[in-house]
Amino acid sequence: MKKRVIGILIVLWMAVIFLFSAQSAVKSSKVSQSTAYRIAEWQNRVWKQKKTEQELTAQAERMQFAVRKGAHMSEYAVLSVLFLLYFMECSKEVSFFQKNLSSETKRRRRKIMFLAWGLTVCYAATDEIHQLFVPGRAGRISDVCIDGIGALAGILFIIFLHFPAYFLKKI
Repeated sequence: MKKRVIGILIVLWMAVIFLFSAQSAVKSSKVSQSTAYRIAEWQNRVWKQKKTEQELTAQAERMQFAVRKGAHMSEYAVLSVLFLLYFMECSKEVSFFQKNLSSETKRRRRKIMFLAWGLTVCYAATDEIHQLFVPGRAGRISDVCIDGIGALAGILFIIFLHFPAYFLKKI
């Protein structure tokens, strides 16, 4: 049952990504500009900066690139986590959260993590191809790389949640 639910979530999340990518360049820019502006307003309020409307707009324009790329990374971090959870559910015999595992189990665990990351990057590549057909948009290899970094961050986040002691010993 869990496997089916996670599978449905994967398909739904892929559809969300597809719909965002299907937006024209003008609409996509408006969305990221609006998001950046809301972040600038929030910062202004929290730090009591008393910026003017023009200053907030200028700050939002400077932040827009980071907001866009952060959205890319976040979308694909979520997708990679969903893929990882799906494969973990499919591979109950591969224990992800136990210590002292056999080398074979560790190898299979790494294989599942790489599969989740690889499928996410493949979807990112197809999404960039899709954008070639959207008015004003372009498919960029750099965006696939950014999406891949986001996917890796999502997988590392899950690993850190379950193995914090391992990471903290290394520091």
